[in-house]
Amino acid sequence: MSKIERVVPGNSDLTLEPYTPNIGAIVHGVDLAAPDPAVHAELRRALADYQVLFFRGQVLSPDQQVAAARIFGDPDKAKAYFPRHDDHPQIERIESRPGGNNHRTDRWHADITFSVNPPTGAVLYAREVPPAGGDTLWTSATRVYDALAPALQGYLEGLEARHSIEHSGWPQNFLARPDGEALYRRVRAEQLPVVHPVVQTHPLTGRKLVYVNPNFTDRILGLNRAESDALLALLFAVFQRPDFQVRWRWQINDVAVWDNRATQHYAVADYAPAPRLMHRVTFGEDRAF
Repeated sequence: MSKIERVVPGNSDLTLEPYTPNIGAIVHGVDLAAPDPAVHAELRRALADYQVLFFRGQVLSPDQQVAAARIFGDPDKAKAYFPRHDDHPQIERIESRPGGNNHRTDRWHADITFSVNPPTGAVLYAREVPPAGGDTLWTSATRVYDALAPALQGYLEGLEARHSIEHSGWPQNFLARPDGEALYRRVRAEQLPVVHPVVQTHPLTGRKLVYVNPNFTDRILGLNRAESDALLALLFAVFQRPDFQVRWRWQINDVAVWDNRATQHYAVADYAPAPRLMHRVTFGEDRAF
């Protein structure tokens, strides 16, 4: 076991076990079904510091998962276009099974950056997992920024990039549905391309981070297509460095909470034909940055 790094004063049960040196921690001693309000602030601080938090053995009702998301932000902010839980629309069902739904996110991305105000994080709960495979990886956007040469950091800070849902796999997903054409037209009208700075500053930690991702970032403004593609390819390659990543092998009732501002993630699609079902609650703020 890694060194237990932090114990909350007055609450000896809550401890944080760093999972890698650069990103991620396992949280011990917290029941997300009924968390002690005294540790809410500590959990928020831990998420900002470690960027991804993992909780084993959590048994949550839908209401309890939504309540757990409220520890970290507002679960009524931006949502993706996954199917929703029948009785709890704040919960997205991310499901893959033979002959049925096949929701794959096997491309590096931060969630919903095609929005003017993307979510600041998410709570992902493992309801059904394959016997092997189906891991999720996260990579640290702050570590990526720190790894760049100072001259490149300075250059990037003056740039903006366009993010678009059309650049992702969502259009293909829409068109595969029975009402796909109408849905696609509606989404295109709702989700016009947006522009975000290439370098953002995290509002809680003050750390700078690189805010582009392969799934939604279409191009860097002010550069021609070849220059934009080359610069994005360089940045995306840094995100793929294993030393900035954490890889989680899911067990039933695991929960992962991540900071969507400071990370990207990738769901490995190596488990077919086994089924996989995750319940996700995204959360946000009035302004992400």
